[in-house]
Amino acid sequence: MSNGNVIYFDHEGDFSLWEQTCLPIGNGYIGASMFGGIRTERIVFNEKTLWAGGPCENRPDYYGGNKRDRYKYVKQVQEELKNGSYDKVLELLPKLTGDGDFGSYLLLCDMVIDFNVPNGQASNYRRALDLDKSLYTCEFEIGGVKYTREAFASYPARIMAFRFSASQKGKLGFSLWVDKTHPCTIDAEGNLMCYSGYVEDNGMRFDARAMVQTDGEILTTGGKLIVKDATEAVLYLTAATDYEMKYPDYRSNIDPATVTIPLVQAASMLGWDALYQEHYADYSSIFNRVELKLNDEEADMPADRLIEAYRRGERAAMNKLESLYFQYGRYLLISSSREGSLPANLQGVWNESNTPPWCCDYHINVNLQMNYWGAYNTNMAETVPPLVDFLDSLREPGRITAKEYYNIISTEDQPENGWTAHTQCSPFGWTAPGWDFYWGWSTAAVAWLMQNIWEHYEFTGDKRYLAEKIYPIMRESVRFYTQWLIYDEKQDRFVSSPTYSPEHGPATIGNTYEQSLIAQLFEDFLKAAEALNTDPELCHRVKELLPRLKPYSVGKTGLLKEWYEEDEPDFDSSKVQKNHRHISHLMGLYPGKYINHSRPELMQAAIATMNDRGDESTGWARAYKINLWARTGDGNRTYKLLNGLLSSCTFVNLWDFHPPFQIDGNFGASAGIAEMLVQSHEGVIRLLPALPDEWKSGSFRGLCARGGFVINASWENGEIVSAEVFSKNGGECRLELPANGIIEKIIINTGKNEKEIIMPVK
Repeated sequence: MSNGNVIYFDHEGDFSLWEQTCLPIGNGYIGASMFGGIRTERIVFNEKTLWAGGPCENRPDYYGGNKRDRYKYVKQVQEELKNGSYDKVLELLPKLTGDGDFGSYLLLCDMVIDFNVPNGQASNYRRALDLDKSLYTCEFEIGGVKYTREAFASYPARIMAFRFSASQKGKLGFSLWVDKTHPCTIDAEGNLMCYSGYVEDNGMRFDARAMVQTDGEILTTGGKLIVKDATEAVLYLTAATDYEMKYPDYRSNIDPATVTIPLVQAASMLGWDALYQEHYADYSSIFNRVELKLNDEEADMPADRLIEAYRRGERAAMNKLESLYFQYGRYLLISSSREGSLPANLQGVWNESNTPPWCCDYHINVNLQMNYWGAYNTNMAETVPPLVDFLDSLREPGRITAKEYYNIISTEDQPENGWTAHTQCSPFGWTAPGWDFYWGWSTAAVAWLMQNIWEHYEFTGDKRYLAEKIYPIMRESVRFYTQWLIYDEKQDRFVSSPTYSPEHGPATIGNTYEQSLIAQLFEDFLKAAEALNTDPELCHRVKELLPRLKPYSVGKTGLLKEWYEEDEPDFDSSKVQKNHRHISHLMGLYPGKYINHSRPELMQAAIATMNDRGDESTGWARAYKINLWARTGDGNRTYKLLNGLLSSCTFVNLWDFHPPFQIDGNFGASAGIAEMLVQSHEGVIRLLPALPDEWKSGSFRGLCARGGFVINASWENGEIVSAEVFSKNGGECRLELPANGIIEKIIINTGKNEKEIIMPVK
């Protein structure tokens, strides 16, 4: 029997091992991670817009990282690449970089709670994160008293709430204080604590408010809130900054306190029960759409022991962890990406440091894209607007990058003439290349992101959202690439140059990574323009260029070539890493659509390439390979990658590690598990297209396919026994089942009526 989707432990977490042992809650705007300390709890508190960097008095000439007049060097690099003068190319590449003063996502503070509990050993300890309820709990007994602590983060109320209780009257007491602060004032008066200050680097203002309601006594001293002789206490916590997603200043004139004060007041008036019911109704309306059951038996054990049992190959533990990990990815995305917030960053919304790895930023050469792969097929399209809004906000600063590095200029007559961005982006419109060419140059990264937002329309069919939000971003991106591409006589195709394949190899002309992403963007744009019946001139130009991109070629060894020139004798292979974590030349297999079963030569080359690259890798890269192998239809190989991710790249709190912690592995694996069960990228819906032998029986409910279809199915002994397909939009449903499927019944709901089909068309 299943114990639900719960991650739990029978011991405290370790403050010094934040990324390994904490349990997180979040509502898109703010996040917290807890350890379940018996005598001291440390709440790592985050507000997602709190960043160092960007425009400020210290940076009066902030220019989004761009260096001026770089295009002349780009042209020189193009010429030297064309002439085969690679030594000269190497001399010029440092000119194709940004300025390096980037900033980073910051920790807001630690809210520390010192509890008054009796001396002695705690018994019956349990701390848990219930994904079904979106509720954190910690409970234990000491001295005959049961202590319970609960927490959730509400999106509708934009608040986090904590409830502490004791089973005996008057046995609850604690003091609340703030640690790891920025320049600030900390005031505690009555039942309210205020932590208000600014970021030293850029002057960004913030305000955090904590309000306590209790049946006990409240005291304040030295910036602390103290509760004594209570049986129950509820803590309401929120924060805001003066950040505004608006170029060029990225600041509002609003005092953050005018945001936080009404939020805590409204929460306290609702109270814990009503606040939680409002939160649960909102959260469950998304999370509860999807269920996954793998085989019949599931283990019920603490997460650290579950991981250990999984590594030993205990089947019940494997069933449990795989379905739990799938749902955890969905929980994390709902908790870190909701409309009105910034999108999920490299760690979602959770961060314990002011110097986090890779600045805890928006990496767009795989990571941000991967964050949202599971938004669609796991039925969470509501998590995507923050990504769309963020990309829209990058257009204006991205025109500066287009001008300085590509000589693509927007004018009053042509105000949206093209925008671009590179590997590393920030909320302050940083769109420049990174400060080292070999990781920072990625001309096609934006083309990749366009796949994410186009798929929002493919899965939902929301034509109004396409027209108002998605299409303008895509259109201007397409304008950029139509002006950027140049004809290369030697390769006899239009190319992007220079190109660099993340994150290894030489700088070359028209690598597969960039050519394939631009080609996919052009394909998707034509469909978008057709759906909206618009832009005939731009469509004509795209139709001219598209067949002349020729993104794919198979090398002499039968592998898909990553670099067009790699079979040539003078190809510089010194920077090529055979087993590199990125497989950037397979964009057309996943998340793209061009490499598929209707093109067996390319599919065979892609499979050979993945075999050559190998399975061992970092966490996010294993998650990416799960999706790649799922597209081939090899369920057992796909499962091997999933098994490796969970066995070798997962902390005991089920966060993915690179190392260190990177949340894209969680998101990518959830998307990949869904991809094993439903695929719709080839114009038909395929059920169980990459089912492994280990998943002999099971069921799912609520997975999505392109065209606005929602699917339920169950299988036994690897064969489908029932399925339902529901249409949100009406329209034709093309369904393909495994050849050995023995169907008891299939129901297709066209959106207008429902009919039972005994044997669907194969």
